[in-house]
Formats: sequence, structure tokens, C-alpha cells
Amino acid sequence: HDIVTVVFSDIVGFTTISDTFTPLKVSNMLDRLYQALDSLASKHKVFKVETIGDAYMGVTNLDGTQFDDHVKCIALFAQEAIAVASQIPIDEDDLSLGCVRMRVGF
Repeated sequence: HDIVTVVFSDIVGFTTISDTFTPLKVSNMLDRLYQALDSLASKHKVFKVETIGDAYMGVTNLDGTQFDDHVKCIALFAQEAIAVASQIPIDEDDLSLGCVRMRVGF
């Protein structure tokens, strides 16, 4: 379609997180984050295109049925994604390390 809206996101400090934690802990963190983002994507009618490492990509109006509100759907997804990520611990075994911080653009 000619008119779609694409959203991209990544995790602030992901390289440091990857260097600091075991692959299993990083994978666990990403799994928790992406499950939450997938749920939000479904809620806001965002089609998940890809996840690569810490990057999450989605699109609206891919089938042409969201012409009137596809930008709003992405914007709401983006706002909620940042909020949801901020509740996901980087390491469930050490909550003092804080929660995930995401950057989102569309």
C-alpha cells in the first residue's frame, strides 16, 4: 500500500547489557519485553514485521483498512511500549539494576 506507518524501537544501552549479562539473561529479558510488545501490537492493530536483537519493527495500514487511524495506532503503541518497557526488569534476579529503557520512532 502507498500509505503505511512504520515503528522502530531499540533498547537504550543494549550493547552494555549484552556485554554484562549472560546470553541466557539477555534472552530472558528480550523474551519478557517482546511478549509485552506483541500484546500491545495486537491491542493497537500493529503488525509486527521483525525483531532482530534489541530492535522491534511494526507497521500499520499494511492491508489498507486503517487509513483513518494508522498513525494514531502507532503513536499509542509507541507511548505504551515505552511505559511497558520501563516496568520490565533488566535482570529479574537483581531488581536494583533497574528496568528496560526503550527508544521508539515512527
